[in-house]
Amino acid sequence: MTNKRTTRLAGMTLASAVLLVSLAYVQTADAQDMSAGGLAPPPPMQAQAAPAASETQRDLDDAKSSDSGRGLEWFYLEAEGGFQHVGLRTFNIDEQNFSAGFIETQSSGPVVGAGLGLRLLFITLGARGRVGFFQAWDLFSVGGELGLHLPLGNLEPHFELGAGYTALGSFKSALQSGAAAEALQNTQIHGFYVRGQAGLDYYITPIFSLGVSASAELLGLTRPGLDPSQVTQIQSDPNITSLQRAQAEVLKAEGSSYGAAVTGTAVLGLHF
Repeated sequence: MTNKRTTRLAGMTLASAVLLVSLAYVQTADAQDMSAGGLAPPPPMQAQAAPAASETQRDLDDAKSSDSGRGLEWFYLEAEGGFQHVGLRTFNIDEQNFSAGFIETQSSGPVVGAGLGLRLLFITLGARGRVGFFQAWDLFSVGGELGLHLPLGNLEPHFELGAGYTALGSFKSALQSGAAAEALQNTQIHGFYVRGQAGLDYYITPIFSLGVSASAELLGLTRPGLDPSQVTQIQSDPNITSLQRAQAEVLKAEGSSYGAAVTGTAVLGLHF
């Protein structure tokens, strides 16, 4: 009885050993088959390194470090002063049509002005007025302008296009005839201007700037015809020549002129 149990136990042990060897052989064969087919078990997971900062992010960081810190601007006020040269008949061939020789058509002198407006990022929309003081008359202008500004730290180049109303006034005795100055005193010589301007501002603080600007303008002016009594007043001036008396007749008809002006100014600005 004991021999039978021993024999049976030995048989079971042998069967178990054969089964284990068979399983090990099958696993080894499967692994070899996977490798032969181009498949392999995945490598162990590794922690990924944090990606390096992109070039765009570095540019943004550099921009922040070099930014002037002005922030957004919504509204501006400007005051300016400088020098202006005006030619009332730059594009006219016939001088007599406009002035008949009694109105100075070219002069230079000081100019002052002011501007204000709104700003949205790089674009400004505003208004500007100027007064030029000359020997024979003053030149007034007021109108709108559209601007493009390019912030470069504390420096800011800018360009504007403007147009509006312009007029001559305050006729003085420096006119070639004192009688003509008196006759023209109540005459509306007016018209339009078209202006192109460029400048450069330096922001001392976020709200205060100093700058310079240069502009060129096309002027279109119309002189209404004088009343015959005003022409007679001019012709009765003993200081004019016979030729001037004859030329005064031209003033009875309306005259027009197309001229130009160039201006350079220093500019003080407030920005909010």
